[in-house]
Amino acid sequence: MLKKLLLICFVLLILPGISAAADLSGKWNCDDGGQYYLRQVGNTLYWYGELSAANPAWSNIYQGRIQGDRIEGSWVDVPKGQSSSRGILNLRIKENDNVLEVTHKTGGFGGSRWMRVGYVPGVAPIPAVREDCVGFNPNTAEVKQYGGRWKIVDGNHAMFDFGNDENEARQALRIIKHYRMNQSCFVGRPNPSFSYLLVGGQAPAGSFPGEDCIAFNPDTIEVKRVSGSWKIVDGSHWMFDFGNKENEARQAFAVIKKHGFTRSCFVGRPGPSFQYLRK
Repeated sequence: MLKKLLLICFVLLILPGISAAADLSGKWNCDDGGQYYLRQVGNTLYWYGELSAANPAWSNIYQGRIQGDRIEGSWVDVPKGQSSSRGILNLRIKENDNVLEVTHKTGGFGGSRWMRVGYVPGVAPIPAVREDCVGFNPNTAEVKQYGGRWKIVDGNHAMFDFGNDENEARQALRIIKHYRMNQSCFVGRPNPSFSYLLVGGQAPAGSFPGEDCIAFNPDTIEVKRVSGSWKIVDGSHWMFDFGNKENEARQAFAVIKKHGFTRSCFVGRPGPSFQYLRK
């Protein structure tokens, strides 16, 4: 009997976490003219909002609890602005987690509708970015030969395979160490359709002497179906091919937008043995 009661209590404790919406974190605009910076941690939503960064007439913070498509919480003005009000603010999540609308408010709160920056109603939304990354230490990464194949390894973890091309393996390792890349990330494992590397959760930035890169504009890229295959394209130039995997194409598109990559880079073209993206 005691075991059953403990199990019921455990289930009741975890149920609120099951109802969490997709990640609402990001920059949002509101119909009160302000900009809001949202951060979701589990089922809790926080934000900082202001009318003007330089000299705001008002600025506020918020904390709310997410339950399904509803958020219940409270707000309070902070002294960066000139207002000093506070109250209750309940919201509803709409349009695939890209719009928030007020269902109840007190204290004279001005806004009623928020929209995620970059969202265009009627256009397929950018999916939430749920990154699949494996960390490694660039200081201990090295090139080793196993079974006749050259690989970059970190301890007993083989990360990148270069076949019989030792030179390309060593060039890739120099690039990793130069940028201090420490996360290898994927879309679509197993057999990922897209991969990239990060530096502490951020895009590699700068340049490496002699690297082979193609520039693109992250603001103009699109997901398109070309000759029956889903691709990420920039104008007439297609950059990444996902075959029939539209969802993975859109997830990779969201990753590029999130990190602001502007260069697609290669080691060993044609038929590169190593690819990475950077700013």
